[in-house]
Amino acid sequence: MRILIFKRRKTFTASFGKLSVFIQDSRGDFEIRGIKCKEIGKLKNGDKGEYTIPNESVHIFTVVSKSCPEWHHANYMIPAGDETVELFVGPKLNPAGGNPFSIYDKKDMVEHSKERGW
Repeated sequence: MRILIFKRRKTFTASFGKLSVFIQDSRGDFEIRGIKCKEIGKLKNGDKGEYTIPNESVHIFTVVSKSCPEWHHANYMIPAGDETVELFVGPKLNPAGGNPFSIYDKKDMVEHSKERGW
């Protein structure tokens, strides 16, 4: 088992909603894009969560609304390994598209921070 550190960027866009965090699990009771999942936590605006995840490769999802997860979710594939994984999630300002969220690893976050002024 290893640790997933998940940080939600504090923004005005989509600031009131909580994100549900799901992990791929064959015994899960929720399905996103045909992948069985289980909820492992929730992230408020600006929150950080630490979760225990398996060493094999898994999909991580953040869902804005459980009633329509196919439309309002972001996913990230974590490769197999035993090191701690640090991911970041943040919304893009796009009211017509539902202010979609994206998940970034540390390297991508540095690049996006420069591009978007984070």
